[in-house]
Amino acid sequence: MRFLIPLLLSALIALPAHAQDMQGNDTAGNWRVTHHKLIGIWDSMCDERFEQGQLVKRCYLRHVDVFSPHPEFAAQYLFVTPEVEGFAVEIGIEPGSLFAPGGLRIEGEQGRIWHSNWPGCLTGLGCNFSDNGAETLITAMRQGNRFRFTFRDRHGRAQDRDWPLGQFEAAWQDFLAQSRTRGLIGGSSPRQE
Repeated sequence: MRFLIPLLLSALIALPAHAQDMQGNDTAGNWRVTHHKLIGIWDSMCDERFEQGQLVKRCYLRHVDVFSPHPEFAAQYLFVTPEVEGFAVEIGIEPGSLFAPGGLRIEGEQGRIWHSNWPGCLTGLGCNFSDNGAETLITAMRQGNRFRFTFRDRHGRAQDRDWPLGQFEAAWQDFLAQSRTRGLIGGSSPRQE
């Protein structure tokens, strides 16, 4: 398991053209990038491929933070993806990372505006949000100044990761526009704007 996360993150860091093919092989893959825009630390990405004769399109908003290089590789990431209804947010935290309550938070002008004390988020066992949870988190990211992660990583080192959110709104708008163009989300609604 400890080798799975570095392998996964190295695939995430590479452009989607370097993803797995339909048989799960690590090859150049058959995803064709149709949009990539780096806005601050955020990548707004779209790509497509044929699966069983059907064109499959996807868009996502991501940031990958590699905070410890080889040989003690460590990283975390955040992905926002459109769902049938609303959005999903996945925060990839390596197993063995330990957060104190309040160590995963969004800060604004007046202090903390969002935090998670979900056990999976605090221990790296799974930090996923959907429906209202994703909507609340995305709203906080759009309003906040920074996403802070204070924790002890899987190597026992104290970490204080600080992701600036100043460009998140522009990245979010680009992601929405590209997702709408590809029919992955509906027209405008208050929670998507």
